[in-house]
Amino acid sequence: MEKRMMVNKKLSIGVMVLLTLLFSMPSQAGKQMIAGAGPSTKVVELFVKHFSKQPAVRHYQFMVPPRSVKHAGGIKASSTYVFGRTGRPLNAREKAMNKSEIVLARIPIAFATGEDAGVSSLTLEQVVALYQGKIRRWSEVGGSDSPVVLVGRESTEALFGVLKKVYPAFEKAKFDKVLKKDHQVVTLLKHAEGRGAIGFGAHPNFSDLNRLQVEGFSAGVAVGLVYDLKNQDHPLVHSAQSYVQTVQWHSAVRELGLLPPAP
Repeated sequence: MEKRMMVNKKLSIGVMVLLTLLFSMPSQAGKQMIAGAGPSTKVVELFVKHFSKQPAVRHYQFMVPPRSVKHAGGIKASSTYVFGRTGRPLNAREKAMNKSEIVLARIPIAFATGEDAGVSSLTLEQVVALYQGKIRRWSEVGGSDSPVVLVGRESTEALFGVLKKVYPAFEKAKFDKVLKKDHQVVTLLKHAEGRGAIGFGAHPNFSDLNRLQVEGFSAGVAVGLVYDLKNQDHPLVHSAQSYVQTVQWHSAVRELGLLPPAP
């Protein structure tokens, strides 16, 4: 009798442990971090805000780290979580790593200046001349007499790569300072050291700066989510693929000043 009671007690404990594990699993499995490239941070934050309200994905918790781990970091993240953030379209080598993507939006590239530049609009030719070192003071383009400080990016940075591809003249760009990420450009342009500076980056990340209107300039990069093909049938992947084609999402993208994914 005692042995039977002991066995029943052990079985009861085992069942309780199993139930505890089962009920805790969805909570753990439902936590999704979406890390990766800086240019896609704002649009992924917007996507998560709207996407997480969809009935099919409400039990998931999404986290979007604000700091960039770059495009390559987003690809790496998709091996741990369902999604990573991209900073440009995947190339052939990346697709060969068993990766695919969901384009969320096309992000316009923007130029911005520090408060001492004294200009709000320039032509594309003037911006190119600035970055090629042919114009060294803002007064030469109708601004203040402050010297120009050219802020650039690393040669391998995704957004800079798109800029050079669309406008090859930027291959000859000369930089006084090279920064790795958009938030570093923003910080510099807001401080004394960057009062006479000009920099470029993702349009949404420059919302608090003096964004330049550049006549004749139009360039943008398709950004979004990268996922591993082992997850191609995951409910989150199917739901995201459907949601990005909705009128609701396209309207949200336009309100942020971006372009929706190509049809």
